[in-house]
Formats: sequence, structure tokens, C-alpha cells
Amino acid sequence: MNKIYIKLIAISLTLVLAVSMVVLTSYAWFVLSGSPEVAGIQVSIGGGNTILIAPDIRQEADGVVYHYPGGFSDKLHFSQHESYAYLQQLGGLTPVSTANGIDWYLPAYYTYGDEQVRQGKAFSGQLKDVSEFVLDYDLSHANLPAEEEDLIQKGSYVYLDFWVVSPGSDYTLRVSKGDENGGSFLIDLMQPMQTESGYVLAADTADASGAVRVGFLANDVKIVDDTMLHYQNSGFFRSQYTSLRGVYMEPHVGSYGDIGSRFTIFEPNGDLHPNGMAEPGSYVLTQPLAKVNGVATPVSIQDRLTVQLASSWTAAENGAGTMIEQIFQAAVRGMDTQNMESTQISQSFYQEYLQGQLNSYVEKGSFVKRTSELYAYENLILPEQLGQLDTAGATDDVYIIKLEKNIPQRIRLFVWLEGQDVDCINEISASSFFLSLELAGGSE
Repeated sequence: MNKIYIKLIAISLTLVLAVSMVVLTSYAWFVLSGSPEVAGIQVSIGGGNTILIAPDIRQEADGVVYHYPGGFSDKLHFSQHESYAYLQQLGGLTPVSTANGIDWYLPAYYTYGDEQVRQGKAFSGQLKDVSEFVLDYDLSHANLPAEEEDLIQKGSYVYLDFWVVSPGSDYTLRVSKGDENGGSFLIDLMQPMQTESGYVLAADTADASGAVRVGFLANDVKIVDDTMLHYQNSGFFRSQYTSLRGVYMEPHVGSYGDIGSRFTIFEPNGDLHPNGMAEPGSYVLTQPLAKVNGVATPVSIQDRLTVQLASSWTAAENGAGTMIEQIFQAAVRGMDTQNMESTQISQSFYQEYLQGQLNSYVEKGSFVKRTSELYAYENLILPEQLGQLDTAGATDDVYIIKLEKNIPQRIRLFVWLEGQDVDCINEISASSFFLSLELAGGSE
């Protein structure tokens, strides 16, 4: 089946530009936690002429929370909207595991009080069997602020909601490689390092890039409560939008129920193994946890996984380093670095000077065209085998949701560290990374 992919959405998501990798007393999962310099999450979406984007407006009336789209436009900067202010105050991410975006499994560790530790059969801090992991089904560990340190250490992930609408035609949304003006990638940020001749950018010995996941929870359930009434009474309503879709649970309130939501998992850097836990250039199938007969069990996610190969910094034209290093030298000449710490220089460079625009400095990895071909192998796909698979600008057999013309669709976006990933271990160091997303629409 031939498909035509057109650019619909470009999401630039800077996830905690100044973060530190902190080790837990465990042998399997690691922690991505914030430092005092944490900048939070900044998200911007551009839709061009083919799709419109809107922030999620959350309104509470008579104890009921209603969600409807704000003003649609071709670009959306989340940092400019008060409803997303919490993204600037997050405490960090720690490993969790999910196969459906609804059931989130938090790790369980042995303690000195456990019988197995006293008998010498386990050690304190060791992970217990996944059947003893703790289930979070009500978003109790999502969007945790820094002061919730105890909860963060047990497991922490992030989500936000946004709206999309297609004014021209029906489209099927997928994660896309994009082009030089936008695209999807996750890359470790080089960090300023002081030398005798001044500051230079140095490669980070980061490990988060192998375990970060992005998930899109989406359903086309029609909203039938009083949401439309509140939307019509707001200043954002447009008469062509007579129906809204997308029903999701509020934190700490009940459960999602059986509404048939799709959950698409985006795995960037699928063949990158920063910890050396697998052969460079190979791919190891991730089996996140799901509830099977009431027990946490690793499962296949063939029908919901889209995999991108590793991205890298673009080499400079003169062959001396990378383009990002060269533009840093131009930027640092205008900074008073004598009165700045390296974290301040990093923030000034990436956020203020570049405005989070890194697309032109990154060689974006291609996507494995058909996820089903990865699952033709049992677990490990060697570099030569992976190199024989077809790649493309988007995964062909996995999609996020199908949009109907002029029907606003609410989507819930998650970011987390997948604890069941082979690279999610505790032999780590300080790390900062940049995540950019672009969604593409396919028409038959």
C-alpha cells in the first residue's frame, strides 16, 4: 500500500536542559533527577498549513474538570501558557515501565528487613522480581515537583495534553524523521567545559539517551458531557468544530476504564547503547511490563512501537568537529563567561542563543519501516541484520491515531525512562539531552 506522508506537526521538546544522572542503590534501574539549575520542559509545536494546534484548557466547574482546546494556530509554545507552568517545576524522572500508558509499574527493592536479605539470598537495594513491582494506575507518580523527593525515587514520569485538528482532510498520524527544518530525535547535549583558552563544548558521557521513551495515548471517544457547552462559552470556540474527541483520566480519580485507547511508544536511538550493554549498532527488543492475569509481566509491543535509529551531531563542513561546536564559539564570544558557571553558559547557549532550535545541527536517524520485521528476531538484532531492514521517514505499520477533518482531537503525551530497557542500568554519569518530535500524517 502506497502512502503519502506530509509534514503535520513539529514538536520541539527540551526535556530538563540541566539535569544530573543520580545513581540509586540498585543494580538495574537508574535515576534522572533534577538539580537546582533544572529548566523544566519547554515544548513548541508548529503545524504549517496542514494542521492546527491548540493548548489544552483545563476548567473546573462544580467539582468536575473539563478539557477543551484553546486557540488553534499553526504554532504553539507551551511555555507561554500558564496551564503548562508545572513543566518548569518538575523534580525529574526515575525509571518506570509501561506497555499501554495506563498501567505504570514502579520498581520494588529489597531492604534490610526482608527475609531474603537476612538469609544472604539478596542484598539491600537489589531489584525484586517484576511480579512484586508496584502498580500506579491513577497517575500518582506523574508530573512530580522537586519537593516530592520520596515519590520521585520510587518512580516518576511526565505527561501533558494538547489538541490537534486537521482542517483540510483525514490523516493518520505517525512519528516522523522530518527534514532540516524539523524532525524527531533525542541527543545528548554537549556541555561547556573550561580550558586554558576558554570554554569549549565537550561530549557528555550520558546514558539517558538509550532508555528515554515517548508515548502517545490517544482515543477517538466522543466527549458527550458538558465540555462542549464550556467550550462554546469560552473565547476559543469556532463554529466549525461541533464535536470534540479524546477522553482521559484525571490524576488520582478512578481509572481509565475500557475505552479502547491506543498507546504508541516512540523509541529514539534504538541502536545506541551508551552503557555498552549490547553491541554497538545492534537492537535489543524492549519488553515493558503489562498486567497479565493480574501480574506484572514483560510483553511484546510489536503493534505499538516505532523505532528510530541513532541521531548524531552534524559534522562541520571543514571537518573540524561539529557544527554545534562551531556555533558555540560564535555564541560564547558575546557572553561574560568570567561571571558565569558552566550550567549558566549551557542554558544561555541552548535556550537563549539557539532558542531550542537544534534541527539544523543534528543528523536525524531513520525509522525502521516495519516494526513487525524487528519481531522476526527473538531478542537481539545484530548490526548486519539491522542494516538489512528497510528504513524510512516514518514507521509504516504503527500509527498514533486517525484524524477526521475538522474534529479536534486531544492527545496525551508521556515521557519516561523505560526500566525494562537493556541500557537502563546504574553505571551512569551526569547527562543532559534534547528531545525533538515531529508528527506526520499519511493519506492513502
